[in-house]
Amino acid sequence: MEWSDYMVMAARHSQNSARHWFRYLRKDIDKYGISFSKEQVEALCENEALTPFQRVSLRAAFEEGSLTRQHIISLNGRANLDMITSVRKRVENDLLK
Repeated sequence: MEWSDYMVMAARHSQNSARHWFRYLRKDIDKYGISFSKEQVEALCENEALTPFQRVSLRAAFEEGSLTRQHIISLNGRANLDMITSVRKRVENDLLK
């Protein structure tokens, strides 16, 4: 299956969920770069299977420095658990009182 075919399938599968669409995009975009040309991205954006939101977010995801791209790259990163650890300690302390 070629990349464009896979992304059309992903677009159809995630039409009603931005979160799901971004999860598909994060597989193709990371902090080390992308391996697709602008022509491939534009050709995919012309496909009728993509919703207007998917087209706009796809273009933004492949645009260096965009907030959409930064968000998608952050999905590949480790979770910051500092806040959860802090809450857990407070709950444990409250239970010990």
